[in-house]
Amino acid sequence: LAGEPQCLADGQDAKDALVQHGEAFPERHSGGEAGFGPLPEMRRSGNHRERSDKPVLGAPHLTAVLSSSNSFLIDRFTWAAGLLRAELIEVGPWRALGFNVALACLARVVVRHTMEAEGSGFPEMKAMLFGKVLFNYLSCRVLVCKAVALSLGVAAGLPLGKEGPNVHMAACIARVVSPSFFEKRATSSHGAHGAGGSGLTSAVSKLLLAACSVGVGASFSAPIGGVIFALELMLPQTYDAFAYWGCFTAAVAGAITYAVERTAVTGSTSLMPLMSTNLQEGEGVDTEFPICRLFVDVVLGVICGVAGGVWVRSHAYTAGVLKRWRLREAAPTVVAENEEPLLGQQRVGCLGRLKRCLVKLLGGSWRDLALVATVTTINTLFAAALPLMGSKPQPLLISTAFDKNLMLNDTEEWVLPWAGVNGTIFLCFLMKWTMTIIALSSAIPAGVVAPAMVIGGLLGRVYGHILIPEWVVEVLLSKNGQPASDEAKGAFFARCAIIGASAFCAAVCRAFAMAITVFEVLALPNSVLPLCSSTLAAIFVANRISLPFFDANLATRNLGGIPAITFSDKAIEPVMKVMEVADMGEVLPTRVTLRILLARISRTKLELFAIVKPLKWDKSGQGLLEGTITRKNVERLLQLEDPNAETPEREIDLMDPQYQAPPDGSLPLVEGSPVRVSPDCTVKDVYLLMKVAESDGTVYVTDKGILQGSITLSTLMSRKI
Repeated sequence: LAGEPQCLADGQDAKDALVQHGEAFPERHSGGEAGFGPLPEMRRSGNHRERSDKPVLGAPHLTAVLSSSNSFLIDRFTWAAGLLRAELIEVGPWRALGFNVALACLARVVVRHTMEAEGSGFPEMKAMLFGKVLFNYLSCRVLVCKAVALSLGVAAGLPLGKEGPNVHMAACIARVVSPSFFEKRATSSHGAHGAGGSGLTSAVSKLLLAACSVGVGASFSAPIGGVIFALELMLPQTYDAFAYWGCFTAAVAGAITYAVERTAVTGSTSLMPLMSTNLQEGEGVDTEFPICRLFVDVVLGVICGVAGGVWVRSHAYTAGVLKRWRLREAAPTVVAENEEPLLGQQRVGCLGRLKRCLVKLLGGSWRDLALVATVTTINTLFAAALPLMGSKPQPLLISTAFDKNLMLNDTEEWVLPWAGVNGTIFLCFLMKWTMTIIALSSAIPAGVVAPAMVIGGLLGRVYGHILIPEWVVEVLLSKNGQPASDEAKGAFFARCAIIGASAFCAAVCRAFAMAITVFEVLALPNSVLPLCSSTLAAIFVANRISLPFFDANLATRNLGGIPAITFSDKAIEPVMKVMEVADMGEVLPTRVTLRILLARISRTKLELFAIVKPLKWDKSGQGLLEGTITRKNVERLLQLEDPNAETPEREIDLMDPQYQAPPDGSLPLVEGSPVRVSPDCTVKDVYLLMKVAESDGTVYVTDKGILQGSITLSTLMSRKI
């Protein structure tokens, strides 16, 4: 961690501590720079605002092109590694196993000292859009480490996706393209939090939203689905037309760049999609019982919802167990009280010395590499035992599940003789379910969308082949009393795989955009209603079981307020239930002596003080909220009014107009119109108000003007759920 050492809790790694304690929430104060002395002259003109937004116009498109090219290069590296692995398999299977293990361990070594590059990156992006400043996650070093480690991890054959890392890397590229623009965001005292405003912070939010759209849109060559996916997962936010169209143009530019590069290299005469199916219009859906056919799809959506919620819970539990094991240190050597330290230790043999040297070479720790090597070994062995899986990349696995001729081709190539067709498909599903959970818990860059679609496609196959009785399939597909053909059954099973991929992935991410993405990529007629109905059913059921995948990650990092606002009933609770009740001993009256001002900032650690006008007829000490002043501005006010500390009993009026609108045009010392809400205002409305208001990150709760309490953005974000 950069800065002072942090004391990590049990099971907490440096990355979680960096998110929790690294950089504070942006609390913009009305004061200028720290210290005493005259206020610097700083005026905000319309021209300044106009200039601050200019980088947004070109940065998303350049980011889209560079991010898509980066994703394409990762694909080419994975393809080359696959060719090399195939040659090694011909020489000796164990060489291919060693090759995979070496790539995976190297991926872990690359990110070991750059913990910001671990994992998906999507939760961190969401935290930044919700107001958490994490610009250390957007450095050039993080970009390089994440790109290299992701390439190595995917090339090792692990069930890892690129969507989340692509989003993270696109944001890193955006900052690399315009670093000074992002730095203004961290130091600006103006501008809205959200993407619907017009300040510097709003402009950065637009860039981050465009990065999310590019990352997902380029991964699937689906710009519409990418934009909706980004906007949907970042709710509730404030968007405007500029942000909306900026995301769309960036996503389209990225998708075109990726498709053109991929098509040019493969020599195709048309733009190639990332995943495909050979289904034709009407195949697998033509039936004399359309309502029953739709009901079958909805039931599959319900099953995917249950499976998706259970999968997220399973991953959260597994990731926690593996993290605690990975971060565990060796127990210290116990020495008897009457023995010398050296004499009390056991003699170390050759094997012990070799172990110490190896651990020293590994940087003092070995558990993370052992975990990655074990996961890669198991995944490689299982993939070799299941020819249907093999060492296929994620897009090819998805297309295989969507193949209507899977059962018509030579099944002896992929069916295990002792398990049969149904048993082989179930084993493939079980293998992907388990290995994806473990691989995503291995502290290397990884995305969840593509692996979730693979699991969902196999679950759809299990549903069609095993769970649905054969006579039901016959009834649904028979026409005019004629039995269903093998081609019709194959198309039906392929449709189940498509529905399962969309519904399960939506249940894991809680994004209806997955249905849009699948339809956009496949362009399959007669699939809109089944995709939409099954996806909605899956999301509805999964919401009753667990948090979404990305929000479950945030809940473990002291950022439970984000899923609380997004996916729980706590978002509609009145703010009076979560506010900090006002302590009248920590507020400032409108008329106050300089001695009291000095005593107040010396006695408390508050950075922002409410200014109230006491009610003479109220003996409880309550007062009307009149304004606010920061600690820095109190210090500057003391320096201006009594630089030599000669008149401590002098009384001043904090609401004097000269403090709110200085005659010299400098920044005001007192904010005369603080943001306030009523006690029955909902938590979600308070958050949205913080996103669009040019405030200091604090909202006051008043009842008929009387101060009741306050709530800060950091308090909202750190709520437990």
